[in-house]
Amino acid sequence: YQAVDQSQFFEEAGGHADEMETSLMLFLEPGLVLPVGNAGKGDAKKFRINALNENWAWSERKWSRVTEDTGVGNPAKATREKGEKFFNAVTDRLCELIFELAGTDISDMYV
Repeated sequence: YQAVDQSQFFEEAGGHADEMETSLMLFLEPGLVLPVGNAGKGDAKKFRINALNENWAWSERKWSRVTEDTGVGNPAKATREKGEKFFNAVTDRLCELIFELAGTDISDMYV
């Protein structure tokens, strides 16, 4: 979800089942979201590899070993309204991209 700046919508960054993902799910499929009061605070173990902690490299995580509740980031401030606003902003940006791609001659892609 790098199409828009998440900090414009959410107070706390995370990585999985955090404020952003939980807000999106509260908007898209609320029946799949357990009550936020049942969630942990999103504390997670760090990688031993610095690049992975700095987020410029990526690796799949074994959630059951990384956290006590498989969440990375606190979902406590998640709301359906935040999820809707973020979803609309992301889809607007994706629509802009698709529109721009459709109107671009792929044999003349460079300025």
